[in-house]
Amino acid sequence: MVTKLFASFLDDPTAYSECERFWAAQVRDVEKSLGQSEEWKRWIPQVHPNGQPVERDGNPIFDGRSERLDRSFRIIQQPAVSDEVELAAWVAVYEPEFDEMPRAELFLNLSLSEESVALAKEALRKWMTPSTSVAEMNDFIRAVTAVD
Repeated sequence: MVTKLFASFLDDPTAYSECERFWAAQVRDVEKSLGQSEEWKRWIPQVHPNGQPVERDGNPIFDGRSERLDRSFRIIQQPAVSDEVELAAWVAVYEPEFDEMPRAELFLNLSLSEESVALAKEALRKWMTPSTSVAEMNDFIRAVTAVD
């Protein structure tokens, strides 16, 4: 059984905003631990070109991009459907011709619980470490998400 957090985030605009601030604090913690304070900037637009805000559907609930490392992450948050840890992760690698995109992006798709945030922070820490390759990240993901 997991300890769920912000369970009503999709139904309550205040809870959604609190959840975004929660993720910002988690990312700042990881950045600080790696000596990268304020290196990972949000990069996915929060408003449409016409000025209208994007739908607040949890995709993404938070994101970041390091220009120096030419990589990014995206946290997609879903409502919980079970009492187990719900976390899927993968890395997308973008072709050089798509120069507006980072070379690689870590996706974390989860329902938020104390347990999933701990795993997400481990994954972010690994991904934000400059020496981590895509292959090493994929190995890490397989190890963390393996079912016993």
